[in-house]
Amino acid sequence: MDKQTDQSDEHVKVRSYGLTELGLLYNPALQPDSAAKALKRWIAFNTDLTAALQEAGWRKGQRKFTPLQTQQVFRFLGEP
Repeated sequence: MDKQTDQSDEHVKVRSYGLTELGLLYNPALQPDSAAKALKRWIAFNTDLTAALQEAGWRKGQRKFTPLQTQQVFRFLGEP
């Protein structure tokens, strides 16, 4: 029971993240540049996520995600 409690208490904080920082949360084994590129690809191929990010004010080429944009990434990709 303790393991379940520990897992449910471990959440990644919704806050502003840089592209590379967020990419590394999803891809910790990759080099920073590769992790950022992977996250950009996931966003590009997920049209629903792209649309949700754009509604939250995100523009292609943006290097930082606002807390609202981070929330959308977590919504579509799950918490890292």
